[in-house]
Amino acid sequence: MDPCHRAHKTPVRLLGLLLALGGANCAARVATLEIDRLETPVARLEQVAITLDWPDDATRGRLELRAARLDAGELGYRWRALKGSCRLERRGDGGWRCKGQVASRDAAGLDLSLRLHEGALRIELGKGRGRITASTAADDPALGLELAEVPADWFQPLLATVWENAHLTAGRIDAKWRIEPQGDAVHLGGTLDLSGLGLDTADGSIAAAGLRAEGVLQLRLEAAATQVDSNLQLRGGELLAGAFYAALPEHPVGFDLRLRGDAAGAWRAQSLRWRDPGALELEASGTLETQPALALREADVGLVLPDLGVAQARYLDALSASLGLAGLRLAGAADARVQLREGRWSAMDLTLRQVDVEDGSARFGATGLDGKLRMRHAPEPVDSSLSWRAAHMHSLALGPARLALRSAGGGVALTEPVQVALLGGELELAALDYAPQAEGERLDLSLALREADLGALSTAFGWPAFTGKVSGELPSVRYENQRLEFAGGLHAALFDGEVRVSGLSMERPFGVAPMLSASMDFSGLDLAPLTRAFGFGEITGRLDGKVHGLRLVDWEPVAFDAAFRTVPRRGEKQRISQRAVRELTEVGGGGLAAGLQNQVLKAFSSFGYSRIGLSCVLANNVCTMGGAGPADGGGYVIVDGSGLPRVNVIGHQKKVDWPVLVARLQAATEGQMPVFD
Repeated sequence: MDPCHRAHKTPVRLLGLLLALGGANCAARVATLEIDRLETPVARLEQVAITLDWPDDATRGRLELRAARLDAGELGYRWRALKGSCRLERRGDGGWRCKGQVASRDAAGLDLSLRLHEGALRIELGKGRGRITASTAADDPALGLELAEVPADWFQPLLATVWENAHLTAGRIDAKWRIEPQGDAVHLGGTLDLSGLGLDTADGSIAAAGLRAEGVLQLRLEAAATQVDSNLQLRGGELLAGAFYAALPEHPVGFDLRLRGDAAGAWRAQSLRWRDPGALELEASGTLETQPALALREADVGLVLPDLGVAQARYLDALSASLGLAGLRLAGAADARVQLREGRWSAMDLTLRQVDVEDGSARFGATGLDGKLRMRHAPEPVDSSLSWRAAHMHSLALGPARLALRSAGGGVALTEPVQVALLGGELELAALDYAPQAEGERLDLSLALREADLGALSTAFGWPAFTGKVSGELPSVRYENQRLEFAGGLHAALFDGEVRVSGLSMERPFGVAPMLSASMDFSGLDLAPLTRAFGFGEITGRLDGKVHGLRLVDWEPVAFDAAFRTVPRRGEKQRISQRAVRELTEVGGGGLAAGLQNQVLKAFSSFGYSRIGLSCVLANNVCTMGGAGPADGGGYVIVDGSGLPRVNVIGHQKKVDWPVLVARLQAATEGQMPVFD
């Protein structure tokens, strides 16, 4: 059969045939081999033309390749209008060598080096320092692939076959792989060395930077499924996945993954292991969907954190900040297990071993946290318990406690009341019940405070130096749909009297522009310790009062109806100091009236009174003022004097801008002398 028309099954044999034509007894020294379709284990070429130009008596020739299309679809690569040429020469060992360039409509040119010897073909493509070398051996269907300092973005098409929304942004890859057909599939695998790898996704939810890794990677590509197996050692770099951020250490971190993907875009992690000795040990399996959006459908995750202090800095800082806990400090050890089913968690177990936690803003903290918290979505309940040696909320120190808990249906509740030492008294948490809702979450509480030291409470919150004891109850507190409601009201014993709060609720307590509504009633408050604490002078006697329709927006009052008045009590004196007279005069914007001159009044330190009253109705940032009753000649009575020397305080300003009134109250409590404009 004429050698110019022989057919062969492999590209190597076809190339060998064409080279043989240079010595065959054909009519011309220019030979062209045209192939309509050529298939290899990893690629398909269409409309191929290979031309050999070898002039008579020349020691060298030129080999040219043209193809309308090269499609390596399983690996993600497709080129159109492929063309290449190289200078061809015969080597002394009987082989062939060709050097030149290759390019296509879709890619820039690459340096090309080709060697053929005894049925073995070696092709090297490169640009700059990067080199990709492919080699075949006689009678071996596999293709050897070696990468040296190859820019990571050269592999963007290959990455897109398994992760469409991810993009390689930086880095270098070195590898020695073997590609071979296995039935209808292609197997690709070998050693892998990554340096300075950068990656991100279209939505920015997953990213990597400066990542270094070395190990073994295996891929099996077929139409119905993709399989990935990796055993890598990571060193340094940064990883981001949602709210999770990790700054990897310089010592090796083990990362093993067995991943299976189907044609519908779902991935099954048969096993995933992360081993960072002394900081984090993780084992997981699960199903991840990439179409139409990234979604974790089911997973089983186990975590071991042998040193929370190390894990916090390395893995947990960003996650804490995303939860509003920037600067959180942790110590101790913890284990956790989480199950996800149908896109939501179904079971969670958290085991704490002598954990210390401190909020970065000092809002809360605890030492010696110990025990296990178990939560389940299933209706069957599970019990668990947590305890601490000491804790604090802001500057309120809490004594030791143990919480007995039960979980079912996704919620958790106390199974018995808890008593905690607080401010020399006792705080009882009578009930706690957390439950998820279709539209959000619900939390129910019941609290009682008994015989707490009011002085210690004042110091803790930076209040004026109140004295005495305080007790109170919050029988029903509910947080739901960003609304905090105190259904049972609040009752407190304070200053030897009573304070009752009703209709107390808050909208968006943890959001933007929180709003509070409440009504308060006071009865029998002892004025002496109250006024001394505020630095208002001194008034003795008893006070009743109300603040109804109170509304605060972003913690600033916008409306209320407030009124305070003294009430006589048998056996108790009603006296007011000269300083208190001055301060009330300033608050009411009034003057002194008793038939005596101010210089004469300075000789007395206190005065008797029969009644004191002051009221304010706030609306539209204006306070409509009132007092204990109308005054003769106009105005309103703030202090109605009794006995001799007698002093009355009369208010004349019935409309006062709220900021002006606040400034007057601040001046009074800070001990400033009144200034009359």
